[in-house]
Amino acid sequence: MPWTNDENKADIYYEVEGSGPPIVFIHPPGMGHVTFRGQKDGLKSLFTVITPDLRGNGKSGTDDRELTMHVVAEDVVRVLDDCGIDKAYVCGYSNGGSVVLEMAINFPDRVRGMIIIGGFPEVNSFILRNEFKLGIWATSQKLMGLVSNVLAFAHEKRQENRKELQEYIKYVSPEFLEEYYRLGLAYNVTDRLKEITCPVLLIYGQRDDYVHHYKDLFDKYITGDVSMILVGNVAHQIPTKKVNALNQILKQFVAKTEQLPSFS
Repeated sequence: MPWTNDENKADIYYEVEGSGPPIVFIHPPGMGHVTFRGQKDGLKSLFTVITPDLRGNGKSGTDDRELTMHVVAEDVVRVLDDCGIDKAYVCGYSNGGSVVLEMAINFPDRVRGMIIIGGFPEVNSFILRNEFKLGIWATSQKLMGLVSNVLAFAHEKRQENRKELQEYIKYVSPEFLEEYYRLGLAYNVTDRLKEITCPVLLIYGQRDDYVHHYKDLFDKYITGDVSMILVGNVAHQIPTKKVNALNQILKQFVAKTEQLPSFS
């Protein structure tokens, strides 16, 4: 599988499978492209599925530039360039959704539609803020075993998948993951949501109720098409715990946006 190869810029690892409308999946810091195993397997017969590792995560490298959301979004654009793709659907999970927002705002010509799973334009709730602070504390103490265990057990039921995710999370250094958590906590683009012009799909778990209010911000500031779907019987971990439901939602969103008959 390929890496981007741009002089003086981080080499970004990505996997690409399938054919059809391209969808890029952006993982939360630490978790890597393996987060979207179920989407790659379930959608590659209909779509070109692209799953990168964010810089400093998994098999991707780093460079001397300061870690910013703009730099991370630019990395994803470089992946699209490497694939020869002008425009793609971009799907971000949790804090990966912030990268998608950054792309939609700063690289609008590369985004056909954006999908945010459990995402937010700013951290303004007590629970979410403290989740970030807990991650910052754990990584500052270099407790990567704890971080990897908590994330893996929260996301995967099968022992094989859980172990793979645990090991993959350990590829990122605690110092770099702490930087990501601090970046995610401080990131705020609410006042720039009005710049988003592509179709927007928000997906939240029914039990993930402390982030449901973010739809109000998206509705208030985005003048274009914004839709929201609540997935039943799940909290935050939709990509791994509600694979079939999520894949069907994505098929319908792309079919609607492309004005195509529904994908089977």
